[in-house]
Amino acid sequence: MSGKGTIFLVLGFSLIFMVAGRNFNNMATSTVDNFSSYFYDAKAHQIAASGINLVLNQLFLNNSLADQTFTYSIDGGTVSVVLSTSSGRQIISTSNYNSTTATIKVGFKPSSFAKYAYFSDTEGANIWWTSNDTVWGPFHSNGQLRVADEPVFYGKVTIDGSLVKYSNSAKPHFYGGIETGVHIDIPEDGVSNVASAATTSGAVFSGHSLVYLDFRGDSIRYKFSSSGSWTYKLASTFAPNGVIYAQDAELRIKGNVKGQYTIGVSGTGSNKGKVYIDDDIYYNTNPKTNSSSTDMLGIVAERDVVITDNTANNSNVNIQAAIYCETGSFTAENYQTRAVSGSIYLYGGITQYTRGAVGQFTTDKSGNTTVKNGFSKRYRYDERLLLTSPPVFPGTGELEVVSWFE
Repeated sequence: MSGKGTIFLVLGFSLIFMVAGRNFNNMATSTVDNFSSYFYDAKAHQIAASGINLVLNQLFLNNSLADQTFTYSIDGGTVSVVLSTSSGRQIISTSNYNSTTATIKVGFKPSSFAKYAYFSDTEGANIWWTSNDTVWGPFHSNGQLRVADEPVFYGKVTIDGSLVKYSNSAKPHFYGGIETGVHIDIPEDGVSNVASAATTSGAVFSGHSLVYLDFRGDSIRYKFSSSGSWTYKLASTFAPNGVIYAQDAELRIKGNVKGQYTIGVSGTGSNKGKVYIDDDIYYNTNPKTNSSSTDMLGIVAERDVVITDNTANNSNVNIQAAIYCETGSFTAENYQTRAVSGSIYLYGGITQYTRGAVGQFTTDKSGNTTVKNGFSKRYRYDERLLLTSPPVFPGTGELEVVSWFE
């Protein structure tokens, strides 16, 4: 190679190394800048989250906390947290760290018993969950959880008591996990709050010891004896706020629910304070197949909610509702003597003071269970109830976070 060629070769390599070196320097500088930017962003986010947690703690300690703005200095930064309880029920936290800002918005609402797929204060002395039983959604009991063979729980299970197995072969499936030592009280004003709302802008039945109520889409009909004549009403004008209440009565229901309603009943003695489900009660637009459905029903009884022992219910029963039994149980009439009646297909949730029986089972030598009277259970949680609930459905008295946006 000639001397001139050598010079060009050296100059070429020098140019390449100069460009590469410059790029390496730029990459090193960018890495530092990116790291600094990431650090500031992460720090601002952590400060905003801390602000949210500080205000949430105060709110859960004092549910009546007034709307206000909180300011904090945290770890070299500042944060302003706006609490709004009367409009939108949200908390907005905006932080600033080294001129970098972050915002977090959290939505919350009063906690409702409608959020449970299944809730009981006590489970009863000899009632068991078996392989024929499946529960989707949140499950809670303040009592013991008795299981035989292989019942399935898809949501999280919380109990205050212990897990009791019918035999060593029992293998319950807790796909959402199980937590013990959790206690939640049933309030004593659930039914009375429904009565107050019905009196204000709903419908009230008083002076009748027996009420038949049939939902028929856009209309509702009712009567006061089995042989009586039906009275028809347009549903939207019959109970403008969606709350219907029978005072000191026995309430019998069925039908096709269009819209959002809560029905309640009070009373003691005989069958008063009880709701009897005489046939399927279901939504006009099925939320299981149409997620845009807004139909919703709450059933609130001072005593029991009972599946009637009749022809209509002797081959499965469909119930779409959130059920609440303030001092009683969700049960099936004559569960210990009625013929095998198929399954209870419940889409919604059950809250009851004492777990009621809906059937009886036998166990063979291998530990397999078979229903011999009444129903098996197919309880499916209506996931809409995580964010909303039927009108004035009884609440837990607490607040809960339902959304978190960053």
